[in-house]
Amino acid sequence: MLLAVFSALCVHASAQITITAATFPAVGDTLRYALDLNVGGNSFITPPGGNQVWDFTQLNREQTFETVYQAPNTGTQSASFPGAELLVIGANGESYYNVTNNKVELLGYAGGDPANLGVNVLAKFAPPIVERRSPLNFFDINQQTTDLNLPFSTDALPDSLLANIPGAQFIDSIRVRINFQRLEVVDGWGTLQIPGMPMPAPVLREKRTEYTSTNLDVHSFLGWIPVPNTGGGGLLNFLGTDTTISYRYYSNTDKEELAVVSTGSDGLNPEFVRFKNIGNLTPAIETDAPGAAGVQAFPNPAIQWVRFDCTNLPPDEYTLKIFNIVGKVVWKNTYSISGNRSIRVDLDEFKKGTYLYSLVDPKGVIIGTKRLVVVKP
Repeated sequence: MLLAVFSALCVHASAQITITAATFPAVGDTLRYALDLNVGGNSFITPPGGNQVWDFTQLNREQTFETVYQAPNTGTQSASFPGAELLVIGANGESYYNVTNNKVELLGYAGGDPANLGVNVLAKFAPPIVERRSPLNFFDINQQTTDLNLPFSTDALPDSLLANIPGAQFIDSIRVRINFQRLEVVDGWGTLQIPGMPMPAPVLREKRTEYTSTNLDVHSFLGWIPVPNTGGGGLLNFLGTDTTISYRYYSNTDKEELAVVSTGSDGLNPEFVRFKNIGNLTPAIETDAPGAAGVQAFPNPAIQWVRFDCTNLPPDEYTLKIFNIVGKVVWKNTYSISGNRSIRVDLDEFKKGTYLYSLVDPKGVIIGTKRLVVVKP
């Protein structure tokens, strides 16, 4: 009996892996990911605990992308981040990272502003945001808070953004204050299998809850004055607190997270899943058969606007969504459609890049998912 108990304890101990710095990215690494944007239901989310089996082999590759880690001196703003050891160049700019034996931290970035005001910034987090930790074990709990202050001259902003701020004619500058609060709990361990993986891999699951609060100050001859969060359009639409919750699955051999399940603010309903693209396969994008229900974008590539032609649809309410490269919904609206309908969307606030769009019925059935390319002169 004692031998049986001892054996069980040994198996239990070996099943709980430790994530080490060996999984941290390094210069020259290319991490490959795929996205499944149509993951209805909550079968991807299980209660906390150990010895779990997560089978994600039903995921589809609807979009793929790569993260390439370069030497920081290849960036245009490397002088502004003297401690950086890694650089990632993405669609919205350059991100600079520091790496130690126990963490990978985002120092800041140069490019499009996080408030999506349409202007370029040089942003430094104070303190840097820790993206990866080592060692990582079951039951680990980590908290962090960081701030980002972004001042802008009003000359750099469209007039429409200032239209609903009282006394806008006297304002010469604005300051966007963004506070990030993150709670990370390693709440599960077990095995995970994703598409292309021949057998399940031991993993730890980390639940990450992040609160992003955006506030605004305006500057005039009276000095800096905070703007209350009253809504009303323009810049006021950016104020408030957003909550994002994700479940991240780490192995002790892969540099990519094997899977990241992003949910709504309640942490219960998955919105999309990002997972390691094993084999570097490309997605299969749907095409519409003649006479079938479908949706098409025109023109594509698009510059200032795009028209979505919805065809052969039974009478119902349909939701049109546009996703960015990491699978986040950046635009959506619901329409009553019977048969055919054309929907025009202005792209003034869209950055240049590749997006996906999909049309969904009230039961969550996907009518179509396709690429949309936005270009800017």
